Amino acid sequence: MITKFICDGMLGRLCKLLRMCGIDSEYCNRGITILIAARKEDRIILTRNSKFRNKQGVFFIAPDGPEQQLEIVIKNFQLDAATELFSRCLECNRILESIKKTKVRDRVPFYIYAHNPAFFVCPECQRVYWPGSHYKNMLSKISQWDIISETNK
Repeated sequence: MITKFICDGMLGRLCKLLRMCGIDSEYCNRGITILIAARKEDRIILTRNSKFRNKQGVFFIAPDGPEQQLEIVIKNFQLDAATELFSRCLECNRILESIKKTKVRDRVPFYIYAHNPAFFVCPECQRVYWPGSHYKNMLSKISQWDIISETNK
């Protein structure tokens, strides 16, 4: 069974980091409706809200820093081997699809188009991704956290 999460309104940055690591993570800032969404989609709620602390299907996260929060989630749920870095859209959580370079010509700056051989697109929001300098900076930062196995770097 694949572990899926839903982050409450206090954990937006953690949600984005989980997605960056390829971990299925939705975001909900609609208060108590997070409980309904979690049950409907079979997700574990990640929260800092102490009201939910002892509820079933809820994982309470104490630290403030998103990197620390990510480390706790990955270690607690033993997700290290399951991560697929940069495989999900950072905005809407969908799995990215490879797209022919010629199909993004008018959607990315000329320099980006000319200097990147691979592009990916989100099938939901149509956001285009490529392994440029931002990707390399994020990869460098992730490798410093010591939470992702060497096979996934």
